[in-house]
Amino acid sequence: MIVHILSNSRSLYSTRRLFEEAFKRGHKVRVYPPVNLALFIDKNVTQVFFQREALSRPDVVIPRLGQKKPNYTLAVLRQFEMMGVATLNGSQAMGRCRDKLRTLQILAQHNIPVPKTFFLDSLSDIELAIEMVGGPPLIIKLPEGSQGMGVMLAETVPSARSILEALLNQGLHVLVQEFIAESRGSDIRVIILGGKMIAAMRRISLSNDFRSNVHRGASTEKVNLSYEARRTAQQASRILGLQFAGVDVMESHRGPLVLEVNPSPGLEGIENASGVNVALAVIEYLEKLHRLQQVRDSVGY
Repeated sequence: MIVHILSNSRSLYSTRRLFEEAFKRGHKVRVYPPVNLALFIDKNVTQVFFQREALSRPDVVIPRLGQKKPNYTLAVLRQFEMMGVATLNGSQAMGRCRDKLRTLQILAQHNIPVPKTFFLDSLSDIELAIEMVGGPPLIIKLPEGSQGMGVMLAETVPSARSILEALLNQGLHVLVQEFIAESRGSDIRVIILGGKMIAAMRRISLSNDFRSNVHRGASTEKVNLSYEARRTAQQASRILGLQFAGVDVMESHRGPLVLEVNPSPGLEGIENASGVNVALAVIEYLEKLHRLQQVRDSVGY
């Protein structure tokens, strides 16, 4: 296969691992920073340019949606989709998951358990938001962000009010979410590929940080997932239209709750904690998609 990886840096662990496993299996692999690609559109013409040269059509694209101009990355991905290229995840599904509120709205609509969440844009709704999620301590989030950025813990009503007022006065939209005390600063990252769970790990936050993101130094360990948690993670990925996802699940007294769904999950923590070669599994999955597409093309579908 000809494989293009859309990533801002070839040196990132996840990008490097995907490149290595694809290369070892004999595929032609290139890494392109999406911000360095240019797009051309005309009647019946769609092209992608890199350094003033038109790229040949790849067989598959692996998109990594980072913090650097994510909307442009999605535009590049849409261009490849218009060219009929198979992608690990589609642009529409990835765009949904970039917005935490939209993700929760879709999951809740399909009866997937999520934390109690209040979305507000007005100072007049602050007291109602605090009340609806059960009072402090509570979590305050910005709708867009990753790796724990834009996530705050308010332990009292005055601190919650102060944080919310500061954010709203800057013209930001804010999510207020219940704090799940029984999780004790940990959550579970579940990797879903092709509708099935292939790996899982528990992430445990630092003693002075309630966020359990690996990029913030959280420790990880292998975990045996309950049937209910596994099923919930698989359903969340399917509902959002993702073929590859990192589903963050928190254990609560009322069962597993889906916190977020990441369409470009990092591989370092999960591979080290679970012992699963996630990068290889992704490449093997793309090989199956490519073979299926070849069969369809041969019979004229």
